[in-house]
Amino acid sequence: MGALENNENKDFEFHLPNGEVLRTILIRPELTESNLKSTIKSKGIYLPKYSKEDTIPPLMRNLLSPREYDDIRDLQRFKIEKIKYRSTQIPWQGSKDILSSLPNIDLHQILDERYKYHPGFDLIGVPSFVPVESRKDKVELKFKIEEHSDIASINNKKKEFEGSIVVELKNDGHLHLHSTKTFTSKGTQDLVNSLESKLEKHFKEIGSVKKEDSYERIMFDHFNNQNRFLFLMKFVDDIGLLKFKKIVDVNVSPDPEVETPQDAREFLKDIENLNLKGKALKRHILLSKQKYRSAIWLLTITVQYEFLHAEGKGHCELEYAFPDFQLEEREKCEFQFFIGRISVDRNYRASAKKSKIEKAIFQEVDQHKNYNYNSLKL
Repeated sequence: MGALENNENKDFEFHLPNGEVLRTILIRPELTESNLKSTIKSKGIYLPKYSKEDTIPPLMRNLLSPREYDDIRDLQRFKIEKIKYRSTQIPWQGSKDILSSLPNIDLHQILDERYKYHPGFDLIGVPSFVPVESRKDKVELKFKIEEHSDIASINNKKKEFEGSIVVELKNDGHLHLHSTKTFTSKGTQDLVNSLESKLEKHFKEIGSVKKEDSYERIMFDHFNNQNRFLFLMKFVDDIGLLKFKKIVDVNVSPDPEVETPQDAREFLKDIENLNLKGKALKRHILLSKQKYRSAIWLLTITVQYEFLHAEGKGHCELEYAFPDFQLEEREKCEFQFFIGRISVDRNYRASAKKSKIEKAIFQEVDQHKNYNYNSLKL
């Protein structure tokens, strides 16, 4: 029976959706009006307007080609599965052999402890820590989960998501344990946070970390308004192999506890959250004028860069953010960044390994982030 079900599932992947089934895919919020406009124009269909209400009905009546369907799925997957990066640090006084300092880790047990009921996903395999580049002071654990949904669209019933944690010793004036957490879904985020908590408890028990210390995260309330603004604007610059091109968009909010300057008061009146897009945002008065920085929260900034790497050159976008910001719980809002779509110039596409480029970009940005956080935090 199991073999038969597998065969049916494999065959099902070759049935291109149309009609109502296709609609459940096209209405997904990850697909923008611009995405659907490109798809319908590629089929030779031109419309007076290109809102989703205009493009979805004709797309439902037309069968997508296998390439068009793959492009739609890739766009969806990209929007959902961007790898988000968060990092923490804690003073260290234990052995420099991190691998030997680790407890026996059972992610399945951690998952059972984390959730009283089945969380809607399953852990794949038996992940464990391994040395990075044969180093004893740097280790990594990678894992995958499979999420299940009975109400998801046809191609989203089961999806795999990845998470990881890299733990290494760094000496930036003082010895500390630095952790980099990556996740692509709420489930992988919860699991990697639970793993980090388990490690912290163990390190305190064996005396490698003082009981009064805890992992330091980059939190919203670790800055005053001006320094938080400056921290995010530090990414609007050349960073190692990255050459700044432009700000793509920003998200700002007025601080209700600080009086807004007179000339911006009417503009920001009754606004809780404002998203700005444009070609010259670096010169926008809300970003360029120092007098606004004490009265405005800068929450998100997306930046486009050129890069030059041994693998090739091209363009990329990075988003730096305090996501899920809520006024009443802003002290719980943690900084993260992710690397958006990487576009390699045509001459390098056949040979360039994007994974190497992304790793190099992460290392440059993470170092830049840590330096500026330590310089600007309260």
